[in-house]
Amino acid sequence: MKSLFTIREGGAANWTLRVITMVAIVGLMLYIPTKWEAGTLNTAIEGLTYMSAAMALNLVLGYTGQISIGHSAFLGIGAYTTGIMVSRWGFSPWVTFPVAFGIAFVIGVLISFPAARIKGVYLALVTLALGLVFPQLATWKKLAWITGGGSGLPIACPATGVSRSCEGTEVPTTGFNIGPKSKGQMQTFEIFGWNPFGDLRRPDNKAAFYYWIALVVAIIVYLACRGVVKSRVGRSLIAIRDNETAAAVMGVNLVRTKAFVFGLSAGLCALPGCVTAIKTGGVSPEGIINMTVRGAITFLIVMVIGGAGSLAGPVIGGALYVFVVDKTGTWADDDKIPGVLRPFFAWSEIPPGDGIFAVLLILLMFVAPRGIAGLWKQYIHRIVRVIPRPAGAIGATPAMATATATPTSNHEGEPQ
Repeated sequence: MKSLFTIREGGAANWTLRVITMVAIVGLMLYIPTKWEAGTLNTAIEGLTYMSAAMALNLVLGYTGQISIGHSAFLGIGAYTTGIMVSRWGFSPWVTFPVAFGIAFVIGVLISFPAARIKGVYLALVTLALGLVFPQLATWKKLAWITGGGSGLPIACPATGVSRSCEGTEVPTTGFNIGPKSKGQMQTFEIFGWNPFGDLRRPDNKAAFYYWIALVVAIIVYLACRGVVKSRVGRSLIAIRDNETAAAVMGVNLVRTKAFVFGLSAGLCALPGCVTAIKTGGVSPEGIINMTVRGAITFLIVMVIGGAGSLAGPVIGGALYVFVVDKTGTWADDDKIPGVLRPFFAWSEIPPGDGIFAVLLILLMFVAPRGIAGLWKQYIHRIVRVIPRPAGAIGATPAMATATATPTSNHEGEPQ
């Protein structure tokens, strides 16, 4: 099918589209923290957390073809690393990000070695066991001296019920200790003398501060994933996903490649866990649902709906999931449901956001198995087609590019 518009890769029209897209994305990033209130900003932070975790999972499942239902454990490792280092040892929250990445990376590599010998449903069961065991370990009484046990972090005094900020280096939060200056707590965050957020004791300013932390982490995770996917390692991942035997024959070291990618995915998934610990000010499996198996399944659904094996897929899926859940959060009350949709959801006694997303997942599997990103790629060619540069032909003419991009047909009419 012919497209309405045809442009060449690297041409003026192609660069114009890229610039317009980038300006729109940056404009949206700047608009959100300046115009939205604290409640809406918290929703945006949650969406960025889902995006980051789903992007990390996408490296393993979308590009390598390894099924993982235990990435919630890696997010929990990041959250507990930040919680322990900040509340117990008095470290700055900024220091915890590389430490959490390193710990999760090592654990991910160690787990990848037995996982490299199995595949399919057996690999899913192994990673599911990881997701189930982690909350139990975090609340285990014998580890309560470091994890806080069932009550989590920070530790509360049994007598007063408040955090023990007076003992040793312990602080009453797992994030930034924001409060009155007279008590030595943080009020502002300055960058070379510039105070971009104002008084952090105000809810809107604090939410904007956390939003930028979550956004920077999401950008770092995206750039890391993109760097891997666009590199030689990325081509090895796709080869492993499509045919492991053929990849091994072509010289791809299966065990080493899987170990690196699984470790990198685990390390990147720990970063949104650090953000969650900083934002909530406390860490426990009951307080942070995303470190349980439910969180791992949510990451998986977000990635699949957005589009597995696509860099933009987890971003789209995360934004859509948070939007649906947020907009339907009050639908347990029949009067809050729009009149047109009331007959379909008035029976529900709880917000139907998760149910709507589950139905959407089932429908997409029939209509668009590659998710929303795959559906976009499938139909955008009817409007505009980007002709890639011919391989090894620098400065090729448009006619040459068109001839290279146009598939020939055999006598049966199938592309050769």
